[in-house]
Amino acid sequence: MLLGLHAGDSLGATIEFLPASPAWNTHTEIIGGGEFHWKPGEATDDTDLMLCVLKSIRSIESFDFNILKAEMLNWYHSKPPDIGNTTKKGLANLEAGLPLRECGFVDNTFQGNGSIMRVAPLALMKENADGIYKDAHYSSLLNIMITQTKMTHGHQHCVDSDVIFIAALKSALAGDSKQQVYDRALQTAKDVSSEIALRIEALPHLSWSEMKTSGFCVDTLCAALWAFLKYNSLEESVTAIVNRGDDADSCGAVTGALCGAHYGVQAVPERWLQTLELKEAILQEIKRLSN
Repeated sequence: MLLGLHAGDSLGATIEFLPASPAWNTHTEIIGGGEFHWKPGEATDDTDLMLCVLKSIRSIESFDFNILKAEMLNWYHSKPPDIGNTTKKGLANLEAGLPLRECGFVDNTFQGNGSIMRVAPLALMKENADGIYKDAHYSSLLNIMITQTKMTHGHQHCVDSDVIFIAALKSALAGDSKQQVYDRALQTAKDVSSEIALRIEALPHLSWSEMKTSGFCVDTLCAALWAFLKYNSLEESVTAIVNRGDDADSCGAVTGALCGAHYGVQAVPERWLQTLELKEAILQEIKRLSN
């Protein structure tokens, strides 16, 4: 799941902000470059922030927001070139000491994907997990997810997209079929947002040229679900989505996470795995959680 996320992120980084490619499989290799002159396999904000979330999981039953706050602010102070405006505002509020759920920037124009791109590690946790932060106690995975999102992204669409995505990831990790994963995502959407549910219901009927890969959180969620349904491998799904351009790295990351959860690490092409900057760091954290 997490190596698939990193692979999708690094593949898409090359063509982030560009228009759609001529065909779904035009760009197929992790070569770096792009708007921020990435090295091949270098992690962008998607993988960097995902690792912050992963490091904050103390066990499958416990999540420490003190660690997440420290990790995210350390990353913020490193002056990453690709930090999104919504994330930047949220982390500035976090540094100023606002309550975690009041840090997230609310903007009805953007409703960005800066949380859904990093949230995947929470799918590893139990539903009755506990969240720890100073004198506050956030019990249950749902409350942990909501708090994690609202640390930077306060709009309800951002929260709902994360909740739907984690439901899909948990279904995939449990070994459910692709149809079952889609059905789980759709039912969760119906439970939390009729607007997003309508978007997800329409996915099976859309073509590659109709897919939106913007930084809008719902576009990113739908792009990942669509590619997961449409293609029969992680490589094809991720390739198809990043070749739609626009927010190619984040949409590639979310698609890679979902496909990785379903197909397993063996589905990530070896030539991609060999390039990934944070591969060993991710494996080390997973080993820690497995002990």
